[in-house]
This record gives sequence, structure tokens and C-alpha cells, in this order.
Amino acid sequence: MGIAKKLKLYRIKTVLKYIPMSLKNSVKLAELSKQSRPVCFFNLLYWYYFYGFDFIDYCSFKFWELSAAERKSYISYRRNDVLRFRLSDPESYDIFLDKARFNEKFRKYIRRDWKLLSETDPLRDLNSFIAKHSQVILKPVSDFGGRGVIKLSDLSSEDEKREIFKDNDTRYIVEECIENNENLKKLAPGSLNTIRFVTLIDKTGELNVLISALRVGNGSSFMDNFQSEGLACAIDTQTGELRGKAYGIYCTEYASHPYSGIKFDGYKIEDFRKCFEFLKDLTKVVPGARYVGWDIAMTPWGIEVIEGNIPPGEYVTQIISGRGLWYEILEKI
Repeated sequence: MGIAKKLKLYRIKTVLKYIPMSLKNSVKLAELSKQSRPVCFFNLLYWYYFYGFDFIDYCSFKFWELSAAERKSYISYRRNDVLRFRLSDPESYDIFLDKARFNEKFRKYIRRDWKLLSETDPLRDLNSFIAKHSQVILKPVSDFGGRGVIKLSDLSSEDEKREIFKDNDTRYIVEECIENNENLKKLAPGSLNTIRFVTLIDKTGELNVLISALRVGNGSSFMDNFQSEGLACAIDTQTGELRGKAYGIYCTEYASHPYSGIKFDGYKIEDFRKCFEFLKDLTKVVPGARYVGWDIAMTPWGIEVIEGNIPPGEYVTQIISGRGLWYEILEKI
């Protein structure tokens, strides 16, 4: 092994860029962990350099409460990339990265209408779609974490819509807005709340459901994404009941939903077990995708898939599981 690779010198440039951010984040971390700021700063650098844990990882998993051995058991964003390469072939990854290709491939499991906007006149296509559905969701084809997602309606101005495409070569798909069944709408009526399943096809070909979690909006956003300040709560796979508190990014915790006031622990998700048969079918569509985070919507008209994520976000996956999954997954693959 070359000396440069052994010492991981190729990461130095990245770490140098990370230093100013770590200085800033060490202030917040010192408040949360009750440790000194210098200790927090060097911890952030150490775990980022050697294992790829960024500030959100460090904070979300409450690393200051864990031993070094426990920290090493967690999946970092860097390790998530390792799993992506090992557990999905390039063709499968491309399908999941491109929302239009994903929707086309999984058309059988999608009830909502959708369209890939033309590159030459996306505004014309968007207006035509809005005229048909009144309320729509506009999504960049290749982005993730809710970035760039916009909700529009027939009341949106032409200037607002035109501004989206101004000096912008991003490709978009547009989808009709759908809603939850009454059971899930009660928690957060302003957002589409989805169930996140993380699945792994192991070395024997068996389907493993690593986690199931309900993702809900915070009451002020139409999105339930963790990065958009959405909340996530573990689901008991046997009973379909929510378990414990809901968690948000940067260590926020909620016993009850901040908007509806409904207590999370014990809240039952109706028809939850039906999702497992649905998952069995989903995971067979693209066999080369072995490690996926699925977002499933339960609507008045049934179950449908919203999107699949390769790799699944390490935040929700491990906050909900309450443990690091790195070694557990390696044993299965």
C-alpha cells in the first residue's frame, strides 16, 4: 500500500475545507455535549478524517454519549457510499438517481399522474399539467433530500413559474399532489407523510427490512424530509404502532407533534402490514438495487411508492434503529 494512501493524504484537501465549518459547529456541539469547544473541534476533525462522520452525523447520533467502539459501528456518509458501490450496480443506481426513470420503471406502483418536462419549453408543459391537476409538485430530476422541490398551483403567477426556469438547465418532473389517508393526515395535515423502509437483499437473496419509520412534516412545511426539518419516528413492525419519540435533524426530539399535538408513542398506523407485501414486489423490480430506502405513501386510494433512495440516508436509518448498522450490514453482504 502506498504511503499516501496509507496515511489517507488524499483527504487532506477536503479536511482543510472542513476546518472553518468545524470551528463554527464546535460552538453548537459544546452546548449540546457540555464539553469544551477545543475538544469538540478536534473530535469533529478526527471522526471526519478517519471515518467520514460530518457534524450532522456526530450530532444526530449523540457521539459524545458513545464509546469509540460504539461510534465505529455507525454508518457515516462516506461508508454509505461504500455500501452504495457494493450493493448496487451502475445501471440500478442510475435508475434510482433519475426520478423520471424511476417513475417509469415503477409505473405499476405509482397511482399519481406525472410528467417529465420538456427541455425546450418546460413552462408550457408545466402550465398544461397545472391546468389538469390544480396543485402540483415540481422536482429536479436528479437531486435529493427535498432540495429544489416546489409546490405550485393554478394560483401561482406566471412570473413565479418563469423564474424557476430562468438561466436554469435543471431537468424537472412534475407530479400531481396526493394526500394521506385520514389516519396519517391527522398527524400533520399540511404535508404528505410517508413511511421510510430501508431494505437489504443479503448474500442469500433474502429480503431484510432493516428499519421502518414514519416521516412527517413539522407543520409549517409541505415536505417530510429530514433535511427540510421533518420528523421521523420508529414503527413497531409487528403492531404498526409508533414507538418512542420522533426525532429531527440536529438532535431535536418530540414526544408529540409540534403542530397537531398528537402523541407519537402508541399511535397506530392503519393497514401497516400491507406495506410488506408491497415491498416484496418493489424489491424485485430492479434486482441490482440491494440496499434501498423506500418512501411509501398511504393514501385514500391505497399504497404507492414515492421514491427510492440509493443509498438510504444514514441519519434516519440509524437514529430510528438506535444503533450503528455498519457491521451488521457487512455481516449480511
